[in-house]
Amino acid sequence: MTWTNRLRLAATLLVTLVVIAALVVIFNQRQHTIASTSATIVAPSVTVASNYDGTVIRSFVDVGSDVTKGEKLFEVSSVSLQQDLANEVKIADSDALRVDEETGTLTYLATTDGTVTQIDAEPGSYLGATQPLAVITGESGRVVEAQYTLTPGQYGLIDRGATVELSLPDDSTVMGEVDSAVVETVEGKAVVTVRVTSDELNDRDLNLVATDGAPVSAVIQLRDEGVFAGPTDALRSFVRKVGL
Repeated sequence: MTWTNRLRLAATLLVTLVVIAALVVIFNQRQHTIASTSATIVAPSVTVASNYDGTVIRSFVDVGSDVTKGEKLFEVSSVSLQQDLANEVKIADSDALRVDEETGTLTYLATTDGTVTQIDAEPGSYLGATQPLAVITGESGRVVEAQYTLTPGQYGLIDRGATVELSLPDDSTVMGEVDSAVVETVEGKAVVTVRVTSDELNDRDLNLVATDGAPVSAVIQLRDEGVFAGPTDALRSFVRKVGL
């Protein structure tokens, strides 16, 4: 065998080994990633409720209005409030409420920044005490709730802080991590609901696609205890760096 043929054989063997190693690492990577069966974005929301019964005399917002903390929402005239004030009952202002003792009216305020996503009271409508007025959905603190059907062994490989890749409705991808997991067993399978947090998900640039209830896909990285864990992590890091 000539030296040329020997070099070609060595090169062929080397390429074959590299390809086999890459395939093994990729196979191992796929064995330790699980895609969600369903997942949605959950945004925090606050329900504004009446303290006194009364009649709504003015609304300052509509569904879709963006509000900041302390902004006026509704003005309500209350006979019960007027009676309490006449009896010298002290009604203190709060972050959610301003009391006008002269007119016997209540002005309800936004207690958080966000968007008005529901209105239950219109000017002229009568409210009972504790009845909801509106719902404000916040623009920060969004999380993802994702469901997985796993074997008991797979469930045991979920770690708090594990990496989760979130695919949003506009096909963009953000990274998150496991915050908590709740499991119930159905026909021998572990049905797991995972709560995923992500700083990127709360980027204001994502407001249009990261709305409350938006469907997403969540791929979770299970703990890898095999001999290929190191090479797999290195490959995953390389793929992310090159943007694949």
